[in-house]
Amino acid sequence: MMFRIVAAMFLVGLSACTGTDKVDSGEESSESGASVPTWHQDVRPIIETSCAGCHTDGGIGGFSLETYGDVSVVADAVADSVADRRMPPWKAVDGCNDYRDDITLSEDQIATIVDWAEGDAPVGDEEAARTGTPPATGSLERVDLTVSLPLPYEVNTDQLDDYRCFPVEWPLEEDAYVTGYVVKPGRADLVHHMIAFIIPGSYAETLAELEAEDGNPGYSCFGGPGGIDQQDANWLGAWAPGAVQGSFPNGIGLSMKADDILVLQMHYNNTSGGTGTDQSSIDFHIEAEVEREGWIQPFTNPLWVFSGGMDIPAGEEGVAHSFGYAMPRDMTFYTASLHMHTLGKTARMEIERPDGTKDCLLEIDDWDFDWQRTYGFSEPVQLQEGDVWHLGCTWDNPTDQDVDWGEGTGDEMCLGTALVTLD
Repeated sequence: MMFRIVAAMFLVGLSACTGTDKVDSGEESSESGASVPTWHQDVRPIIETSCAGCHTDGGIGGFSLETYGDVSVVADAVADSVADRRMPPWKAVDGCNDYRDDITLSEDQIATIVDWAEGDAPVGDEEAARTGTPPATGSLERVDLTVSLPLPYEVNTDQLDDYRCFPVEWPLEEDAYVTGYVVKPGRADLVHHMIAFIIPGSYAETLAELEAEDGNPGYSCFGGPGGIDQQDANWLGAWAPGAVQGSFPNGIGLSMKADDILVLQMHYNNTSGGTGTDQSSIDFHIEAEVEREGWIQPFTNPLWVFSGGMDIPAGEEGVAHSFGYAMPRDMTFYTASLHMHTLGKTARMEIERPDGTKDCLLEIDDWDFDWQRTYGFSEPVQLQEGDVWHLGCTWDNPTDQDVDWGEGTGDEMCLGTALVTLD
């Protein structure tokens, strides 16, 4: 997806260097007599609201769409990408649930961008500019703490997938709550994912021994923080390509004790052929008190993880696997996200009530590994004891190798996560 747009950017940029100048303000179309939309009055508010949050310097969009100069040179590519709804990358199926910060464009907004591009992208009157409202998601009200990998890590490119865990001492001296975070991958071309685990301070000696084993920063780990009882490892946050993060909703905070240790699990993949070092970091928003305490709940079939059985045969299309779990207590869900690898096609999470009715949490019918984000519900979803949480995924496997659950990029997963409280 992104590669098509970047390629188009170079082509359009080349033509812009040798083509005609853009008109300064909206002019009447020579064919229809209709007024051509302008940047400042019509297109700018759309781009600022639905595009510039990702397409900013250093953002996940890969290049900036923050100014007229940025957008006008790729106007045709932008129009093409929004017309066939490749962009903005909102993968949640319409009608499944209602979400905060929905960046999808209406048909009228798409038509405005297309007409603007086809009309030579006029700039319009800056003094009468209309501005957009960028979604709150993807940024923090303030950054109270930044935690980085302790040392730059030379990624092991002798193997396709390099899993490495880095213990980081939590620097605050008092108990507190994390109320939001933004992961900043140092090498987005090599980082497949990051998961931040909260580990009790009682594991300090164990982690020190693991780190001393091979003399390099961190230690090798698969499927979790390694060497830690899984029941003692809680998720603080995660990042995968396309993730958009920010503050937690509804006054929620995740508890961090003063003696807790962060373990940052980095999965590096060198499919791109990149080499070099990484020193990824996370920005945190911290509060001493919160309205409600929550946690991030990962969800999948344990048998897939530990015993296999999520088989995806070579050459097969539309392979489907699903799992359900009866809720042991009442809970409230505030967000939902899904995770697969590169063979994924569709995924769905839903709640089945005791009367047989089903409430969709999140459905994606055109999975794209490069755009994985967390979707926050407009209204929290209440789950009652006995409700069944369902997860299902489908894959196409065009390769000549059977595939199952695994940690490598060439393996597959079917994983959901949710931000949860008990109230």
